[in-house]
Amino acid sequence: LRKEIMKRSFAIGDIHGCVCTFRHLIYCVLKVRRGDTVYLLGDYIDRGPDSKGVIDEIIALQSAGHDIKPILGNHEDLLLKAVDSVGDDSYGAWMLNGGKATLRSYGVSLPEDIPAAHLEFLRNLPPCRMTRRHIMVHAGLDFRQDNPLTETSREFMLWERRSMFDSDKLAGRKLVTGHTIMDLDSIRGSLKSDHIRLDNGCFYGRNHPDKGNLVALELNSGELIVQQYKG
Repeated sequence: LRKEIMKRSFAIGDIHGCVCTFRHLIYCVLKVRRGDTVYLLGDYIDRGPDSKGVIDEIIALQSAGHDIKPILGNHEDLLLKAVDSVGDDSYGAWMLNGGKATLRSYGVSLPEDIPAAHLEFLRNLPPCRMTRRHIMVHAGLDFRQDNPLTETSREFMLWERRSMFDSDKLAGRKLVTGHTIMDLDSIRGSLKSDHIRLDNGCFYGRNHPDKGNLVALELNSGELIVQQYKG
């Protein structure tokens, strides 16, 4: 009998425009198959060299039949607010947080000139995804609430960095987040807890000895995969 190939599930931290790093991780290191599931933890754009390329790649993977499940990050939220002119200076806030690099990658000067298909893709991203064993959210959950799984606000899921954590409110699941950049030792240490952190600041590149990698976790085995920056 032909041996059944085990289905794998990966979570990948903040990509921030590092499309060459993302492609190498997906195709050469993880060698993602059609039966695998890949959760992306938000922040696909800004700061890095090719935000457009990252969104193109995610859409292409989904179109090719891969089970890619992205969630919304705070940088996508900044872009959408800039497009919709939400707040007094939403455009300025986005510019201060890496928006120039994103506009440059699209070859446009205004956020509303980004292709409608890409903006629609970002608008449809959920802020959270949940499995039987894990909760994927960009920033975190509000453990001040009686049930953070259902009562955390969208804004909190995208932005907060509060350290308050209560594993008793996770219903036996582990929380997996990006958003806050951690060194590799801290990321490895988080694997032993109920709050796994996967953002190593890929956009920093090779200039930081303990940062600048794109990090993935195989959710079933607990294996951590660290991909060095490739652009």
